Amino acid sequence: MKTLIALVIAYAALVSGCEKAFCGKPPQEGSCCSRLGLNVFRNSDVVISASTSYNSDHGPQRAALFETITTRSVASWSAQVNDGNQWIQADFGSPKTVTGVLLQGRGTCACNQWVTNFRVTFSNDGEIFYSTAPIVGVYDSDTVARRYFDRPITARYIRLNPISWNNHISLRFDLLGCDPSSLH
Repeated sequence: MKTLIALVIAYAALVSGCEKAFCGKPPQEGSCCSRLGLNVFRNSDVVISASTSYNSDHGPQRAALFETITTRSVASWSAQVNDGNQWIQADFGSPKTVTGVLLQGRGTCACNQWVTNFRVTFSNDGEIFYSTAPIVGVYDSDTVARRYFDRPITARYIRLNPISWNNHISLRFDLLGCDPSSLH
């Protein structure tokens, strides 16, 4: 029981202090709902990693929203195996407030691969992760799904953990939010 209470208190500490700027559904102008710009392979301070990758052409560096196929790579991160233990992670280096996610499937291919449901897990130390309830993903490989959280999350590490998928775990993504210091 004490462990459960400690987890609830820790979770409350992670999400507190953002209610006044939470974007809601739909977001309001000037809210904490900007794209955090996970340019992945480009000029970004965000480090993207994954539990596994199908191969080097399907690595986390291919997970940027709107990523397109190149002559040597594919347009998504794809997990090596299809199971509920796979994840792709954004490490911001310091806590960010995250209010939602933009999600796409694997683009420009006839493979029909996308994530249909996922959880977001989050942490400040990279060791202990907390989880959201399942979130509905996408229904095709190119449409961008915009999913807002019920409450904002302030954390350094954000993981997308696919729990169901079409054909194979493959996705492109960006996160919505802001720097916590902009909320005060």
